[in-house]
Amino acid sequence: MVVYQPGIAPIKAEFVRPAWPARSEPLAGGEAPAPAPPAAEPAPEALDRADEGDQDKPRKRARGQNKGRTFARTDDHIALCPHMALGNTCKFGDACKFTHDLCAYLEHKERDILVPPPPPHGENILCLSPEERDAHLNTLYEHALALEREDARPTHTDDAVQRSIVLGTHCAYFHERGACPMGWKCRFLGAHVRRISASARVCGADAQGTLGTGLELVQDVPRHDAWLARAGRRNESNPHSDQINWLPGDVARQLRSRKYVFDKAPFITAALRREADAMSQMPASEVAHTDLGKGPLRINYDRERILADPTASLEACEDAMRNADDSAVDTARIRPCEKRRLSWKGELYLAPLTTTGNLPFRRLCASFGSDIHCGEMGMAESFLQGQASEWSLVRRWEGERIFGTQLCGAKPEFLVPAAEVLARHVGSGLDFVDVNCGCPIDLVYNKGAGSALLDHATKLGRIVRGMSEALGEIPLTIKLRTGTSSKPTAHKIFGRAQTEWGVGAMTLHGRSRKQRYKNDADWSYIRTCVDALHDAVRTWNEDTKHADEPEMVPVPVYGNGDVYGWREYYDHIENARVDGTMIARGALIRPWIFTEIKERRDWDISSRERLDMIRQYASYGLTHWGADTQGVNTTRRFLCEMLSFTHRYIPIGLLEHVPVRMNDRPSPYHGRDALESLLSSPSASDWVRISEIFLGPAPPHWHFTPKHRSNAYEAQDQQG
Repeated sequence: MVVYQPGIAPIKAEFVRPAWPARSEPLAGGEAPAPAPPAAEPAPEALDRADEGDQDKPRKRARGQNKGRTFARTDDHIALCPHMALGNTCKFGDACKFTHDLCAYLEHKERDILVPPPPPHGENILCLSPEERDAHLNTLYEHALALEREDARPTHTDDAVQRSIVLGTHCAYFHERGACPMGWKCRFLGAHVRRISASARVCGADAQGTLGTGLELVQDVPRHDAWLARAGRRNESNPHSDQINWLPGDVARQLRSRKYVFDKAPFITAALRREADAMSQMPASEVAHTDLGKGPLRINYDRERILADPTASLEACEDAMRNADDSAVDTARIRPCEKRRLSWKGELYLAPLTTTGNLPFRRLCASFGSDIHCGEMGMAESFLQGQASEWSLVRRWEGERIFGTQLCGAKPEFLVPAAEVLARHVGSGLDFVDVNCGCPIDLVYNKGAGSALLDHATKLGRIVRGMSEALGEIPLTIKLRTGTSSKPTAHKIFGRAQTEWGVGAMTLHGRSRKQRYKNDADWSYIRTCVDALHDAVRTWNEDTKHADEPEMVPVPVYGNGDVYGWREYYDHIENARVDGTMIARGALIRPWIFTEIKERRDWDISSRERLDMIRQYASYGLTHWGADTQGVNTTRRFLCEMLSFTHRYIPIGLLEHVPVRMNDRPSPYHGRDALESLLSSPSASDWVRISEIFLGPAPPHWHFTPKHRSNAYEAQDQQG
């Protein structure tokens, strides 16, 4: 009997290899392509410096950051006017800073990317018959082989204007919507253009529009109309998008210029400050017994506006004082019927994954059965500054059934206003808002945000109560870790979160901030926190509930940590008494885990099925970031981010036994075929090679470096 070392996945002997190769073998004979040039890594001593001006004081490198990564911006050699790209007339005329010479643009345009069509009945192969699925997967594999042999479909013309067009390609935009918003700039132009004649190059002032190109854009009108009329569309301001939760442009400009007028936030934060000042003046023995800091905020906004108005008359101020309570805060206990309850029991929750948890990845997981999605963590300060990159994290695909966004911040002065803006302008597209109380990275922790809030429960309570008031009916949830150090403290927060602060749901990662992602998650302590919540609710019902109120019911509690398969999922639900588990790394490594959980089976997914999953992600990425040159390489970057995790999946057929633990790493191995070996490669150059199957050749200067070095097994000098 073979005894395996702890932390080593048990690979069958016939698949073990001496070492990971510097480059993967070709898919079918011949010489493998040369790897991409290695990514430039910053020197360790440079990472250790706090800043360039303090080089004599080396400090410990901040964990959780990789600021040495750079991604070169890629664009067309000639910048075509966006209006001309859609076949419209430019309103700027000759003053436009972009070219209007479409013939010149097409002459220098990169060759169309050739990709095969999707499955016959949509994107999900799980809905196909076995015969249709096999035919589709074989087509994908033949496409990959053709690219490796550098087979290319001829253009059937030597004309300089038309030679970049590949008429047999497939555009994800056009297939889904019947029209491509990229127009002439699309890297899959041959899918929605028609050749009407041989081109005749037109120069000078006459070189406008399609004159002389011999081509014209086409549109599938019935499909486009059906797409526009599809139920659930709520983005009237941007009809060319299937995403909702867009921040209006005028609101973004007001935020950037600090001219946005808040209706609630100033008064909420003022009330919270008065509470804090009153509690600071109390003896320590009385703080635990006071009603301050408990229950929902009750603020008379009309009174507060009159008192805060410097132009208000003395009579108006006196009337406001007489007709309102002396205190701006109602210290009454929470009435369970006052907040919308979240019913999540048994729902599959995809964690808010920074960088990788983007909209295309969430769409991919939804196709495998995920139910609850939370957008990537956003900083409250960046939201208030109107940063477009931060507000893009709030966007929701119309097919996401339950969706929320996550905020991170250190002070109510940032989080409460951010909550108000969310509720006023995108609140109809949010099912909940989550507060991050678990982020372990130093950059966040040192600001007092993330897991730092675990050591300041009173401040966390003010944040939660203030945000709940600003959000109105939108439920507020919190995500925590066990504590900041080896001593767990989360159970103290669980005892107060619902009965005193009114949270709508809680998620607990079974590791401390100090542990980060090492060791096993402590699910026994998660059970302890669940019991603490139930005890607190029971005590509230026995001692505090009024006769005319219904009993308080514990809010949903989700555990998090080391859910790598369906067995761990159901074991944790049974033993920890949680309502479900939030799945993070398990979904990153094997996005099909949601199908395994719902069907209670181990899916020995084939290499061709995994290749189709990559095709699916690339299609979602192109319809999200765009199908032009810049959008293609943005999709390539985030596809490589996903592959930096999915390559860690160990095929079930290669294991001596299942299941394996989340943190078990395999010895170097080769797959059951060349494609499986390629998909398991820890080399970043191979991840770029995989992206080229559906996104075309990467630019010569483009390279990829993993965000987390732990995602790759090989030495840094092998990373490309």
